[in-house]
Amino acid sequence: MNMSSPAAPDLLARLQQLGYRQIEAEQLAAVAAECPLLLVMLNEDPLKHPEVMDNAVIVPQVLREFPAGAFQVAYADAPHSRSIAQMFGIVKFPALVFLRQGEYVGAILGLLNWSEVVPAFADKLTAPARRPPSVGIPVVSTSGSCA
Repeated sequence: MNMSSPAAPDLLARLQQLGYRQIEAEQLAAVAAECPLLLVMLNEDPLKHPEVMDNAVIVPQVLREFPAGAFQVAYADAPHSRSIAQMFGIVKFPALVFLRQGEYVGAILGLLNWSEVVPAFADKLTAPARRPPSVGIPVVSTSGSCA
């Protein structure tokens, strides 16, 4: 599963070395349904979005603040990340999507300051499932007038 830049294999290798599970968009529902709380790391081309490399360092550090197993972690390569992002109305990378037994709990878009990121993760432990945001669908008229 290649992303388009030479840095992409390094990113994916790092996430795999951390013991995180690589998933494809088509697998997400089944994998998420099995997990009490799944954190999905959505990635992009590291040359276009260098923050994805930072996220690969930050997430493991944040997880140390919580009991082992509080979050199960999966990641997707750029093409599958884009597909998953569309499911949840995500337009900014990197993104972290939190799912409780397949139900959307929330997301973290981009990078947060340390003082914000740990509380944001903590919030996801108890936040109720909710409807994911959408990117919106433009309303068009076939008649061309409002009369």
